[in-house]
Amino acid sequence: MHRKTTLYIDIDDTIIAQVLPGSGFDLRPCVITHLTVLGHMYDCCWLTSWPYIDPIIPGTAVSVATLIRSLYGASINETFRYADWDRDHPDGKAGFVLRHEAPEDWYWLEDPILKGEEVALAAAGKLDRYIPVEPFGPWGFLDAINELFERTAKTDADIKQAGGRLEWFDRNALESDR
Repeated sequence: MHRKTTLYIDIDDTIIAQVLPGSGFDLRPCVITHLTVLGHMYDCCWLTSWPYIDPIIPGTAVSVATLIRSLYGASINETFRYADWDRDHPDGKAGFVLRHEAPEDWYWLEDPILKGEEVALAAAGKLDRYIPVEPFGPWGFLDAINELFERTAKTDADIKQAGGRLEWFDRNALESDR
């Protein structure tokens, strides 16, 4: 059986970002649609500092599960895994993606990583598996997804087979619909 490529996805400055200059943080355009299709194409895993479930002490943080559920993305909660990574690891999140028992075939969508994480990925020969997400503006996540499709040789037919439409991943089409 063919195993899907693992896709690690961050939240802050990746799917939620300062979309407009000087604004607060907003969900980037079409994120739930994009995540739903990615969940059909890849073995998706949240790699974030957010807790997966609501903390024991109410009001201390919002969880990934609550965020996605409140955005009508319950099916995403059912298909995405959650990375329980060591926040004190000297290589940060890179320590998780490079761990001994990690899948060999993976990619990581994340806003600019720390220098130590970049050094760790480069030393392991895996820097090409990290796809930077521009932390500002509306299209950073979509641009990273399109880079992912290119690196993993996904075709238009693959997007359609996953239940997607090509225009959902076309920045020009999305901008013209506004």
